Amino acid sequence: MVFESESEYETEPDDDTRRLLLRHMLVSRGIDEEAHQLQKQGALDLWPSCRGQEAAQVGSALAAGPESTVFPSYREHAVALMRGVTPVELFAQWAGRTYCGWDPHRMRFLPYTLVLAAQTLHAVGYSVGQRLQGREDLVVVYVGDGATSEGDMSEAMNLAAVESASVLFVCQNNGWAISKPAAEQMRTSVAERARGFGIESAWVQGRDPETVFSACSRAVAHVREERAPFLVEIQVGRINGHSTSDAQEVYRSRDDITRTRAADPVAAYAAQLSDTGVVDTAWLDSVNAELRVLREQLIKEYA
Repeated sequence: MVFESESEYETEPDDDTRRLLLRHMLVSRGIDEEAHQLQKQGALDLWPSCRGQEAAQVGSALAAGPESTVFPSYREHAVALMRGVTPVELFAQWAGRTYCGWDPHRMRFLPYTLVLAAQTLHAVGYSVGQRLQGREDLVVVYVGDGATSEGDMSEAMNLAAVESASVLFVCQNNGWAISKPAAEQMRTSVAERARGFGIESAWVQGRDPETVFSACSRAVAHVREERAPFLVEIQVGRINGHSTSDAQEVYRSRDDITRTRAADPVAAYAAQLSDTGVVDTAWLDSVNAELRVLREQLIKEYA
C-alpha cells in the first residue's frame, strides 16, 4: 500500500495543534541558525543542518508521541528538541564535549548515530527484545535516503518484517547522500523498496507538517494495531549542505539550491497560519522572545 497523493493524508487538526507544529518548527530553525554561527566561530566542530526538514521532523515526532522510543541518525534536531533535549545538551556532542549530551533512557531518545544505518538494526533489535520480555513499545527510527543504500538498512527491514517488529521507519529523503543524487542511488522509491521486504509503506511530501502528521499518525496506528513495521518516506528539501564541512555549490546547480530555498517549509507554514489568522504578530513575537532566550543560553555556554 504505497500512497503517493497528499490527499490521502489530508486532516483538519485544531488550531492549537497547528500552533504547536509551527512553534516547534520556528524554534528548531532558530537553534539550527545559532549552531551555524557557533560553528563558524569554532565553538562547534561540525553541524549537520536540518534546515528544510523541520516539517517532516516535527510532524512525525508529534504523531509518534512522547511514549515512543526514538533511534535517530544525526540531524534529527527538531525531534530531539520536541523530546525535551535542551539546546545546550544537543550541542554538547558537536562541541566534542561528550558522546551524548542527554539522558537517552529518560528522554527515550537514543544517542545520535553517525555510522549510516547502524541505528536501524539497533531499533529493530530493541523492539524484538522488548516483545520477548512481554513489553510492547513503539519504536521510531530515522534515516536519510543515503542510509537506505547501506546493507544494515536492508537487514533491518527484513528482520523487522520477519519478526513483525513494532518499528516505524521514517526516511527523510532530501535527494542527496552528501553529493550523490538519489536518482543515482536507486531505481525505485524507498517506500516501494520497503514493500519488497513485506513492509507496508507510504510516500508523502514533507513541506506541510499537517500532511506529515496525518501520514505518520496512520502509520503509527498500523504499527500498534497490527504489531507490524511500517515505513514512511518523506520527500524533503535540503537547503544547506550535508554538513558545515560540505560545499554543496560544487555539485548542485544554483537553480536547484534556489528552488529548494524558495520552498522553505518554515516560511510557508508561518505564512499560511498568519494568512488564516491562526497566529498573529503577538504570538510570533512571543515565540521569537522564547527563542532569543535559548540562543543567549547557547552563546553563554559555547561562544
